Amino acid sequence: MRIIRTIRITNQNNYLITTGLKRFIGFELRLMTCEKDENQYIQLLTYLINYFLDYKPIINDNQTIAYHSWILKFIFINKTINLFEAQSNGDGFIEGAEYGITVVSEQIKECQDQNSIPIFPLFNQMIVISEGVLEGDFVDAVRYPSPQHMTGWWLTTNLYNNDIKTLKTIHYHHLAFKRPDLIKYLALPFGFRFLSENKMIWFDEGVLS
Repeated sequence: MRIIRTIRITNQNNYLITTGLKRFIGFELRLMTCEKDENQYIQLLTYLINYFLDYKPIINDNQTIAYHSWILKFIFINKTINLFEAQSNGDGFIEGAEYGITVVSEQIKECQDQNSIPIFPLFNQMIVISEGVLEGDFVDAVRYPSPQHMTGWWLTTNLYNNDIKTLKTIHYHHLAFKRPDLIKYLALPFGFRFLSENKMIWFDEGVLS
């Protein structure tokens, strides 16, 4: 059993289930577990419990919520909130949070390797891409300081002709579904660059000036 801010979490038949959350939001929470270390599931539940206790939101069936760079959905089953997640290819939702946990863990690791603090892109933010990015070509990427609705990432390939009029702006989630190989880099802070071909990552101070 774990206790997060007075909320108890117990493991029952491959589910982590809260006790005590109902008095704050009217429901208990259930998360199906599979192959991850239990601490990773607890990190996710802690993220949600902090949100519930701090903001006491009204929760609706089929409501979505961001878990950093991935998206989860609340499904009501037998008077509890069951967690589902967007599938990696964007083809609907599936019970659990295995992929979302993987995404966030890999992003955090990339940032730790660069001694930086993650700035997670959100599903509804925008990203700038050139021809070839969604098709799987190697990417040259840079993250600029940007307004809140933008991730700051600009991704180009060898097909880019240096004419910014040929660039497209799409939602981050479209890239995430099409290019899962790139997601782990996308929480690197403003000023970072990477080349997907050789997995080279570096900080470019000139990007911030």
